[in-house]
Amino acid sequence: MGFCTKKWRRVIPEAPAKEGKQILVPRRSRVNGWSKPLHSFQAAAWIMFLVLAFASFFIFIPLLPQEWKYIAYIVTGGLFFFHFIVHLIAMSLDPAEDSVRLKKSYTEPLPTFDRSKHAHVIQNQYCHLCQVPVSLKAKHCSACNKCISGFDHHCKWLNNCVGTRNYWYFFSSVASASAGLLCLIVILLYIFTQYFLNPEELRTDPQYQSVSRKNTWLLFLPLFPVRTSTPVVLGIGVSMLLLDIMTLVMLGHLLIFHLYLMAKKMSTFEYMTQGRLRQDAKTPEAKKGLSIQIELPQEADEDLSPSARGKGKHKQFLRFPWCQNMCSLSTIHPKKSSPPKQTVVDPNSSASGKQTADREHLLLAE
Repeated sequence: MGFCTKKWRRVIPEAPAKEGKQILVPRRSRVNGWSKPLHSFQAAAWIMFLVLAFASFFIFIPLLPQEWKYIAYIVTGGLFFFHFIVHLIAMSLDPAEDSVRLKKSYTEPLPTFDRSKHAHVIQNQYCHLCQVPVSLKAKHCSACNKCISGFDHHCKWLNNCVGTRNYWYFFSSVASASAGLLCLIVILLYIFTQYFLNPEELRTDPQYQSVSRKNTWLLFLPLFPVRTSTPVVLGIGVSMLLLDIMTLVMLGHLLIFHLYLMAKKMSTFEYMTQGRLRQDAKTPEAKKGLSIQIELPQEADEDLSPSARGKGKHKQFLRFPWCQNMCSLSTIHPKKSSPPKQTVVDPNSSASGKQTADREHLLLAE
């Protein structure tokens, strides 16, 4: 999934922070997956769909026995047709917010976002780029340059964002593609098994009556049969099987991931955001910030009276309950642990000596 490596908060275009830099030309918002620029993944998806459909209906399914051939045509054909429809709808729908689609003219260039005026693109459910109020889960996509209703992710295979309006079409596209690939794998495994056990089960088509040699096979049945040799058929079959398995692994992983998100009632954007927050919390900078928060009350207590210092330490353990399980704060930063302070007593002043002794007694009591 390439969308995982993108910065979700990135917004283009953005006004330059310093003067003298070249100002970026505002880009226009994209309507759907057919809007330019087209993505190479989009073309690869359609090419793969056409190749698999052509190989299934004109090479491999005609090799099945008569009682299984028509069932395979109906089931596999239904899955491929359903996938074609939902994939087309998911790519053609505009997933933008209702307020964006009602107000925004996609022919007008997108305004330049100035971070000196606003810290974020969307603040208080108002987009400063689209200049319209948006819903709670709307996000401004940098690739489509518009606010997406219920933003889930930007799909390169669709060349379109996935949001509330087209999420179920996207999910149905992934599920139907996975089911169709699984059916094709079953057909290919049956053909390979029968080829080594009983090849005559694969030559039940009436047009094989005119073929006398066993090493000759017919492709593109039943419309325009083409004779070929056994290595060609096996080579095509192995290539299609490897392609099916590789594609099914990727789509199956994506399908299971979205089933997990449905069970958790999360979107892909929320899942990635939580993952980044957990990862940032494990960085040394985050741990250093946590240790500073723990050590600051100790440093502040040095300027307080003994009784106030005791109260402050009590509040510290209430604020950080996990500190009770630690042996000492020096175990967090052993290199920064300071030696015990030594108290200097003036022998010429009895009052000062008494006050210092009382202070030492209180410190030991803490």
